[in-house]
Amino acid sequence: MKKLLGILVLGLLIFANEAKSEIIELKSCFKASYTKWHPTKFYDLRDRLENVTWSINVSTGLITHIEIFKQSYVDKYNKNNAGVFTMSKEEFREFELVNYTSNLIIGRRYLSDPSKISLLKNTNKKLVDEEVRINLDDNTVKVLENPTGSDYYSYDKVNRILTQKISYEEFLSKWFKTQTWNIKCEKSSLDSKTNEASVSSGTAFFISNKGYLLTNNHVVEGCKSQKINYYNKEYEVKIIASDKMLDLALLKANVKPKSYISFSKDEPKKRQTITAAGYPLGQFLSDDLKINDGRISALKGFENNSNEIQHDIPINPGNSGGPIVNEKGQLVAIAVSGMAKDVTEGLNFGIKSSAVANFLKSNKISPSASYMNFSMDDDKLVRLLEESTVYTFCK
Repeated sequence: MKKLLGILVLGLLIFANEAKSEIIELKSCFKASYTKWHPTKFYDLRDRLENVTWSINVSTGLITHIEIFKQSYVDKYNKNNAGVFTMSKEEFREFELVNYTSNLIIGRRYLSDPSKISLLKNTNKKLVDEEVRINLDDNTVKVLENPTGSDYYSYDKVNRILTQKISYEEFLSKWFKTQTWNIKCEKSSLDSKTNEASVSSGTAFFISNKGYLLTNNHVVEGCKSQKINYYNKEYEVKIIASDKMLDLALLKANVKPKSYISFSKDEPKKRQTITAAGYPLGQFLSDDLKINDGRISALKGFENNSNEIQHDIPINPGNSGGPIVNEKGQLVAIAVSGMAKDVTEGLNFGIKSSAVANFLKSNKISPSASYMNFSMDDDKLVRLLEESTVYTFCK
C-alpha cells in the first residue's frame, strides 16, 4: 500500500520540466456538470452558448475563460432579471497560471469581493476564490469554486450578519462549501510564435570541446528534428544515446563551444551550495539564461532514488536538462523534475553527476574531470554557464 501511494503521488505531483507552446486553447467546451445542480450529470449548454473557450498563454502567465452567449438567451435573461442583474453577450474571466506540467495546467483567481473578504478570519490573507485544473490528455476542465471551503472564514463574523443564527456544523457543511464544475471540451489546439503545431524545449549543456552535450531524455523523446540555439545561431544536433530510466540523453552538435562543464570528483553533501542554469518556460519568457543558487537538501530523490539529489533551487518547465554545478563550476547534477508548486515548496530533483558519468562511460564517452581546488568568483561562474549552456528545442 505504501508503494502504491508513492506511485500515485508521483503521478499527481512530479512534473517533467519541458517548456511547451506559447498558447494552448480548449474549444467547444459545451458539456458541463455542476455539483449544485447534480453531482454527476452532464448538461449540454449549447442552448445558451455560441462558444466556450479556455485559452492558456504561457508568455503572459494567464488563463482566460471566454463565454459567448446566444443573443436570444441574453435577451431572455435580462428581461427576467430586469433591475437586478444584467448579462453581457461575452463574458471573460482570467486566472493566474501557477502550475504548468506536461499534461496538467493549474490557474487561480483570488478573492476580491470586499463583502466576502470582511468575513475572513484574517482579512489580510490572500485567499483563492476559484481554482481551474486543465487536463490536456483528455481536454477536460475542473473549476473549484471556493476550494478552501469554510476553512478561512470566521463563524462568528458570518453569524453576526444573519437574522437567524446557525450552528457551527451548519456553517461547515453549507456556508462557503466548495462547488465543482466539471467541463468537457471537444478539441484543443496549440500555437507558437512560429505558428507551428507544437514546439517543446528544454536546456542542454556542453561537456567537451568536441560538441557533445547532455540533457534529459524527456526533452528529446519523440522529437524528429532536435536543435540548439548557441549565441543566437541555430545548430542541428544528433541524438547519440538516451536512457529512459535515468532520463538522460547524449547529443552531438557540429560546433566547438567556448566553454564546457567538467565533472566534480567529490560526492555531493547536504547543505552544499549549488548553482543551476536553464531556460524556464523556454524562450517565451526571455532568451537570457536564468541562473539561481541554492543548497542540496537530501542525497536521495523521490522514493529513495539514489541516482538523484533533492535541492531547493526553483525548477520550472524548461529547466530540464540544465546543469547544476558547485562553487568551482563542476557538475554536481542535472536538473530533471520538481514537485507541483500548488502542493509543495522547495522540493526539486537533479540526477547525480556520478550516474551521468556512468551513462557516458556506457556509451564510450569519457567525462572530463576538473582538478580545480578553489571556488570561482561570480563573474567567472556566470561566464562559464553562459558559454556552455544552451536552449534546445524540437518540433
